[in-house]
Order: sequence, then structure tokens, then C-alpha cells
Amino acid sequence: MIGIVARASAALMSAVLALGAGPGLAPVASAQPAPAALPADPQNAGIMCFYAAVLAGRAQTEAVAEAMWFLFDAARQATAEKPEGFVEKVEELVGATPPNLDTLATDAPALLPQCAARYPLISSKRTISLPGDEFARDTQCFALTGYMSGVAESELEDEGTSPFSIRLKALETRLDAKLPAERFIAAGLTDEAAIEGLFARALRDVSPIGNLMSVLTACEAAAG
Repeated sequence: MIGIVARASAALMSAVLALGAGPGLAPVASAQPAPAALPADPQNAGIMCFYAAVLAGRAQTEAVAEAMWFLFDAARQATAEKPEGFVEKVEELVGATPPNLDTLATDAPALLPQCAARYPLISSKRTISLPGDEFARDTQCFALTGYMSGVAESELEDEGTSPFSIRLKALETRLDAKLPAERFIAAGLTDEAAIEGLFARALRDVSPIGNLMSVLTACEAAAG
């Protein structure tokens, strides 16, 4: 899981900073932006919504973490037939250039309500229902928390010392204690590749649950 997180975090940091959206930096926009509208293509729409949300949140780690939902959902759709490729697809989308790169900064305010309407699952007002099976719940929460810890520890903010990063690390520690090797062996997972595959599939199944920040809060409550 650690290797997956490190690669994804590095790609995410590079993509956001390439847009000039890092903390303290002002996004650059074209003088004559085209009318803002989401494309029909789910992949391009997800990328545009991701960057619009990141820009609106000034690339703060919590905003980036929440915005990752759009890329998770797009990657889930793209890997419907090959779920084992989900994490690699997320990395691909993180590094992709938004179709409206030249006008994204000025497009963002108009895109956000379109994104909310097209993707109602991302609403923070929805009730979150985690898996009823304890092992499925613990592994899914651990997969998401580990991934988001990697995002929080990137240079987007302060390399793991922010309140959000500390919060994630605390949850990750509790979940790690609940997932000793015996639980994986009991589930028939006896090698690293099988466990990595489990985490990748668990991460892939997060976007249908809802808003990632809300899922993290639910995971904290479930972890005790």
C-alpha cells in the first residue's frame, strides 16, 4: 500500500503545482475564456471537476482530498472490466491535463455547480454507509486513509505536520492495529500481491459510498 500511495502523491503534487494552484499562488487564466461547460466524456468531466475543486479550495490538502472523489469515480468507470487497474488509472488521471487548461481558473466558479449536479454522490450532506462486514470495512477505510495520508504528506501543505495529516496518521495507526497478518491469512490472502490487490479493489469501491471526507469521518467513528 505504501508504494501505491507514494507514487500517487508525487503525481498529484506535480499536477496541481503545474497549474500554479499551490498554496499562496494565484492561478493564471486566459484573457478570453471559453464558456464553461462540462463535457459528456466522463473522464474529461472528472478531470475538469477535480481541478475546479482544487482551485476553489486553493490547493489546501483537505480540498485536494475531497476533490480526489472525481478522479476515483472516473477511474472506477474506466476500469469497470479490469478493477485491478484502478490505482494505475487514478495516477494516469491525476497527471492528465484538463481539456480547458487555458481557461480553467476562470471556468472553475461556473463548473462547480455543474459538477455538484452531475455527481450528487459527492455531496457532504449525504449519509455515509460503510460496508457491514468488519474486515471489508477495515480494509476499505485503511486503503482510503493510507492513500489520503500520502496526499497530505506531499509538499502541497507541510509534509505531514498539518492537523489533517496528523488526524489521518492517527486513524491509520488505529486501523493498522486492527489488521494483523492473521486476518489476511484467514481471508485467504497469503502474499503481498494479493493484499495489494485487495486494497486496490477496496479503494476502487469508495466513490459509490460518497464524499471522501465524509467517508473518512465515518471510518474514524467505526475505528473507535
